[in-house]
Amino acid sequence: MLASSIAISNFPMLHFEDKVSFALQCMEDYDIQHLPLIKDDYFVGLVNKDDLLHLESNQTLIHLADQLLRIGILGTAHFTTALNLFAKNELSLLPVLNEQQECIGVIAQKNLNDLLAKFLGVADPGAMIVVSVSPYQYSLAELSRLVETNNAQITQLNTNFDEATGALIISIKLNKEEADVIIATLQRYNYQVLHYFGNTILHNDIEDHYHHLMNYLDV
Repeated sequence: MLASSIAISNFPMLHFEDKVSFALQCMEDYDIQHLPLIKDDYFVGLVNKDDLLHLESNQTLIHLADQLLRIGILGTAHFTTALNLFAKNELSLLPVLNEQQECIGVIAQKNLNDLLAKFLGVADPGAMIVVSVSPYQYSLAELSRLVETNNAQITQLNTNFDEATGALIISIKLNKEEADVIIATLQRYNYQVLHYFGNTILHNDIEDHYHHLMNYLDV
């Protein structure tokens, strides 16, 4: 999914001749800490609310010319690129630019969070298993085969490296809630299961203990 496809176009844009009070009011109305400043539709930079608070309310934004954050994302970039920019720069909003450096919209933090949740399928039912394996042993084809031999499918897969051990951490989401048989299969093939989220015998035991405790407390 491209950044341009999730850009919001009807967002306020600031200009050098705007007053500080106007910019602060816009930020208050939209509950954000940044707004893009443009000149003749071309992106100049991001205005930071903290910088505005050091100016008089009747001053114009030209006084911030040297303090603007020149951070934006091309509309042709994948939306996950925006995640990195948000994290590195602690942004509340990210301008989306075309090839001519015109600001065609913005990505707000809330919209990005909603999109990421949809992209990861967090609302979709299914168990999640987190396993650890040597990078040299990892095979997507094998992992898929082991899951599919137990009448399940992988609907999401993400990987990252454990810097301390050098192991590859793999998070997989399944299209079914119960995965105790799949866990056993993975363990037989030397996958170390680190975490599991879903319905298993262990999960049911926890619920049973909870209900027993509640019954005891009622007595």
